[in-house]
Amino acid sequence: MVEREVESILGKKSIIELTPIIIKKKDISDKICYFFDTDDNASPFDINMAYDAGFDIVIPISKMKADYVPKLVQDAIFSRKPNAPTTFFIGGSDVKEGEKIAKAVIKSLVPPFECPVIIDPRGSHTTASAVVAMTLDIAKRKHGIKNLKDKKVVIFGAGPVGRIAAILSARIGCATYLVETWDKSNEDFILKLAEELTEEAGDQATKINGIFVPELDQRFEIVKDADIIWSLAAAGVEILNEEWMKNLTGIKIVVDINLVPPYGIEGIKPKHKNEEIYPEIFGIGALALGRLKTNSESQILKEASNTKGLKIFDYNYAFEIAKELLKK
Repeated sequence: MVEREVESILGKKSIIELTPIIIKKKDISDKICYFFDTDDNASPFDINMAYDAGFDIVIPISKMKADYVPKLVQDAIFSRKPNAPTTFFIGGSDVKEGEKIAKAVIKSLVPPFECPVIIDPRGSHTTASAVVAMTLDIAKRKHGIKNLKDKKVVIFGAGPVGRIAAILSARIGCATYLVETWDKSNEDFILKLAEELTEEAGDQATKINGIFVPELDQRFEIVKDADIIWSLAAAGVEILNEEWMKNLTGIKIVVDINLVPPYGIEGIKPKHKNEEIYPEIFGIGALALGRLKTNSESQILKEASNTKGLKIFDYNYAFEIAKELLKK
């Protein structure tokens, strides 16, 4: 009937034919990343990283709290088939809440709907892993130091990155000192934090020592016999000035993750990678570390997007990834 009507309009000699439209079903499901961020605005950095790593859809949820987790996670997993490519990524500046969110996510995953979980609050896990891995690599390849066991490591900054770096430092056997430089903090806080981090590091790790030193002129005594110095405090905060750095003696590896002037360690530039900034003082800057951190996060996101079932991508995994990337 339809063909006759078309012929009457177009004529019998028309070469137009009516064919049915076939809608093909997708062979695979979209890769979805739910990004739980504790901050008021979800980080564009992590969202972009997730898309570039291969996720088809990234759903940011800001102002995230642990109490919201069960309903959101179970709505997300029960609406898809088992082993569907779903990933949960925990970010944000609130480390304590991020830890609660991560535990709640893992608890909310039930068989057979389990899926991978990435834990990297404000990039702290991947950044700290990059700091420790690159220090190990340069110590071994450039200075003949095969391992850092019993080496004195001084970490300035007790924020998210400093805390993870302290745990990793203790686990590889360093004499670890975590220094709180914020003048609005106090000694009780850093002592308690160091105790908690030592416990998290495990029985095989060395003790993490907490020190409260808000004044610049008090810091030289802490670093004068250090083998390694990591400046991991807030951006734009000077930790050690040129005067103190020039007075240091002996081979030291110094790392600064600060990309905003004034830099944490005076004399280190962002592009430095084992540059001798003062006699026998070798500096690693933020950009050199940033490439390793970004590559580590990208690798983790790619692996998570192709993972079926439960797998935890935290600082333990990020540290192994960073070490492997440095071998290439």
